[in-house]
This record gives sequence, structure tokens and C-alpha cells, in this order.
Amino acid sequence: MPEETKDQWQIDENEYVTCRKVVDCPKLDKTVLYNRAMNFFNANYSDVSSVILERDLVNGIIIGKGVFKKVLVSNSELRYSFVDTWYILKVEVRDGRARITMLLTQYDEAVRGSEPPDIHYLYPVSKQYPFNPESYQGDLYKEAYKISQQKALETIAAVGKALLTETTQSKKDSW
Repeated sequence: MPEETKDQWQIDENEYVTCRKVVDCPKLDKTVLYNRAMNFFNANYSDVSSVILERDLVNGIIIGKGVFKKVLVSNSELRYSFVDTWYILKVEVRDGRARITMLLTQYDEAVRGSEPPDIHYLYPVSKQYPFNPESYQGDLYKEAYKISQQKALETIAAVGKALLTETTQSKKDSW
């Protein structure tokens, strides 16, 4: 992880692992920034695992919930497991600025043994490694956190780019 973002990750009052970034968007008003953020959410939150939770044009807030699928896959003789990371993405805009907040909320570990069905375990990210070094399967969650954090930073960068770039609707229509 780059040094400049290392200290930005904190545990918030809801015990979510949180990173915030402020993006300066000179000469762009709140409505333009809101529409660009909404375009990002519409393009990236279009499957069963992701949803836009809140759209508030008056206050300039958009909140979405999503999942980083299979951030880690572990295979042993007796079991196969994979870890997904659930997150919340919040974008707040005002004239000339935007704040992007990424909250890593929980891991969903699916374990498959020799017989179906899969067993799912939900663990708060803040209760696993590195926040709790004595946690269950520290090595597994150390790697899951590293990959989740990288995906979160990539998502934050993509939102920042979307806010600064004037785009046209490029998504292919299925009509």
C-alpha cells in the first residue's frame, strides 16, 4: 500500500474499516458533480450484489453497497473456501469538491466441504487481521484484507476519475 494512504484507514464509530479521500474539482458545481457520481454508480452498480442505497441531490450524497467477489480463494484437501468483502461507497459533493468514503464492512467466507451446501460465515473486517492479530485464520484474512484494501483504493480512484472527467453514456444498450 502506498505510504500516503497507509494512515487514512481507520475504524469508524460503526466498526467499519474506513478510508476517505477529498477530490478538488475546480469550476464544477454540485449538480454536475452529483450527475457524474450518479453516472459512475449507474454504470458500476448493476448486478444482484450491488445496490444504490441513497440518492440525495439536495445534500449531494450518494451511497451504494457492493461486494468485492472472491478476494481470496483457499483450497485444501478437506475444504475449499473463498472470501468476499462487502463494502459501502459514499460520495458527497458540493461546489468544487467531493469526498469519497469507502467502508469495508464484513467478510463473507463460504466454505465448501465434500457435501453441499456451502456454509457461510460473516465476520466484521474490523474484528479480523490486522485489527485483531489473534483472530481466526490470521493468514487467510491478512491476504483478504490486503486485496480488499487494494480493490477499495482502485474504486476510490475510479470515482475520482469519473468526477473529473466529462463522459458521455458509453454503455451499450441491449435494445
